[in-house]
Amino acid sequence: MNCNTNVVMNLTATADKKLHNEGTSKLGPVDIAQLTCFSLIFLFGGIGNILVLLVIRNKRKNLSMKINDYFILNLALADLLNIFCSIPVDFYQKFQKFSVGSLLCNVLWPLMSTGFFASIFTLTCMAIERHRSICRPLKPRLSQRGVILLLGFVWAAAFVCVLPLVIVAYWDGKTCREGWPNHSMRLGYSLAIVLLQYVVPLMVIAFAYTSISRVLKKSRFMKSKTTVAQHGEKQFKGTPRFLHRSRVNDNDRIIKNLRIIVILFAIFILPKQIVWMWYEFGDGESYSGYRNLLIFSEFFLYIHSMLNPVVYGTILREYRHGFKKYISKACPCLLLISSIKVVPATPEMAEHNKFTQQQGLKLYSC
Repeated sequence: MNCNTNVVMNLTATADKKLHNEGTSKLGPVDIAQLTCFSLIFLFGGIGNILVLLVIRNKRKNLSMKINDYFILNLALADLLNIFCSIPVDFYQKFQKFSVGSLLCNVLWPLMSTGFFASIFTLTCMAIERHRSICRPLKPRLSQRGVILLLGFVWAAAFVCVLPLVIVAYWDGKTCREGWPNHSMRLGYSLAIVLLQYVVPLMVIAFAYTSISRVLKKSRFMKSKTTVAQHGEKQFKGTPRFLHRSRVNDNDRIIKNLRIIVILFAIFILPKQIVWMWYEFGDGESYSGYRNLLIFSEFFLYIHSMLNPVVYGTILREYRHGFKKYISKACPCLLLISSIKVVPATPEMAEHNKFTQQQGLKLYSC
């Protein structure tokens, strides 16, 4: 295996170069599917992350930004960098040859990797901070200044991880290559990248959210016993029981979302790491369908960047309302559709409505 390869910076680059040399008129079904899917990801991923930025801007105007908002803001910026930089470069390489090779090798490709690292490091920091706030509530929370410094460190760490590529990458007149002093250094760097991009973050995120889920389940059980003890079995059938069930549903929803976060990270980041390791430590390049696997792995990465605002934004009610507000402004017809809700009449709700009419209580929906 040639030590001077450009796989570390962009796994699809070699395949796209081959396609360009054959002529852009020979786009096959896989290439057409790639262009179509990547275009949709570019559109919806851009819209989703921009909506997050708009909601946060509105919260900043209202002086209601919280620590978690800074993490979500940084995640949206990192994902926008990943989507808006990587996909256009992939498209450009399919149809044109870069006239300034040093710009591609020493700026654009490291910039793509920096955004990807920043996104993963932000997800990891979010998991750690949520674990501290829920599982260790007596410990001091991050201040606004502290979280800004932490996010600055995230971007600095992301750049440090990519810095070796900036140093060893060069343009040979046709494509980007890496001038490592020896083969072992390249393999060692590749292994370190897999650990920092996938293995360590996945372990931290999984541990943090598993611990949070256990705490929430335990809290749900304790609140159930406390509610019965305070209100008695008879009154527990009325409003206290309804409110208790609402809190239980909220906890169940949070636990479900946390599971989704871990599953999405584990599934959508994994293919790129497998293809990467197969190329570096195996004979993946000799496989006839290797190019399709490259496209498939990149597709999963971009999907993850597109889904991040959906998963992390819609967990919070204020983000859901903010999304609805801006989408309804862009498409007023959607506001009418979203306002039509069908609520099933359960016995508990009927009992609760009767009780609130008698007592004149005012409850707020989730």
